Amino acid sequence: MGLFILPVTDAGLSLGRKIAKAFPKARLYTPAGLKDGGLRKAAKEAWRRGAPLVFICASGIAVRTIVPFIKDKATDPAVVFMDEAGRFVVSLLSGHLGGANSLAREIARITGATPVVSTATDLRGLPCIEDVEKRFSLTIEDTRSIKRVNSEILKGGRVIVIDEDRERRSALKEAFKNGPFVFRKTAPKRGTGVIALVSASTNAAPPASLVLRPKEIAVGIGCRRGVPLKEIKEAVDKAFKDAGLSTASIAKVATIDIKRDEQGLTGYARSLGLEIEFFKAKELEKGMKGLKRSRFVFDTTGAGGVAEPSALLSSGGKKLCIRKMKTGRVTVAAGRVPFRS
Repeated sequence: MGLFILPVTDAGLSLGRKIAKAFPKARLYTPAGLKDGGLRKAAKEAWRRGAPLVFICASGIAVRTIVPFIKDKATDPAVVFMDEAGRFVVSLLSGHLGGANSLAREIARITGATPVVSTATDLRGLPCIEDVEKRFSLTIEDTRSIKRVNSEILKGGRVIVIDEDRERRSALKEAFKNGPFVFRKTAPKRGTGVIALVSASTNAAPPASLVLRPKEIAVGIGCRRGVPLKEIKEAVDKAFKDAGLSTASIAKVATIDIKRDEQGLTGYARSLGLEIEFFKAKELEKGMKGLKRSRFVFDTTGAGGVAEPSALLSSGGKKLCIRKMKTGRVTVAAGRVPFRS
């Protein structure tokens, strides 16, 4: 976790060093470096990176610093603040989606401070739909729908979670047993309760109150030299749209190793927050069993195909959920990654 730790006094710096030791990737600033606009500049950079912020200062300083950058709960990073005496650590922004609540508790454990969390479900000791999202690396498609689901939980109602994946559904049941969630393979024909749907499909029929996209698709990409990021994104978006799948469910990007220097391809993976998995031509050639070969691709790369075998090898599955689709200079295929608890 690439924390930005922002102590505005020397006393706060001592606490900051203690926190930084527990987070190897943390960026610890000094009070001197935060003077003369440095605090605002550091916060702006953290927002750009989506990095959690830890202010060690008075609450008013933290609030006035972040106000210009706040957008919405779907994109705002976690923000916590701690008094320089180390008595309290407060979850200030993005408690659930950004992880500020868990971050505040972790920092409290490290420093001996008292964590302060004010979100309604936490105050009542109840799980929320964001807990499901975080625990299973899901993505809530429309964060505006969170309020309806969590309101139902706070009222003592039940939330029916629909997931066709048996293994994941079983893991969900185990993780959230004795709570407000009821896990089913299909939606009930009748009955009350709010429905949350876990699916990569954009054609799912249940009238869900909220949709969670699982990270379960490996996309294999082949392209000509010099293809820009925009063209690759458009090709992937089209392939997924035609297949009735959400790109929010992309978990991996894969291609042949001779594409390591393709800026459009590597840039596309970074835009998803992912690394590219590269395969050698020999590996892809072995993975061509049962797939349609291309003489042109073989003469160019040494493998009978790139997109389809990349998708299969990266996913670890045996079937493609998107057969190769060529759009302009880009070829896209996809395989589903089996769930593993």
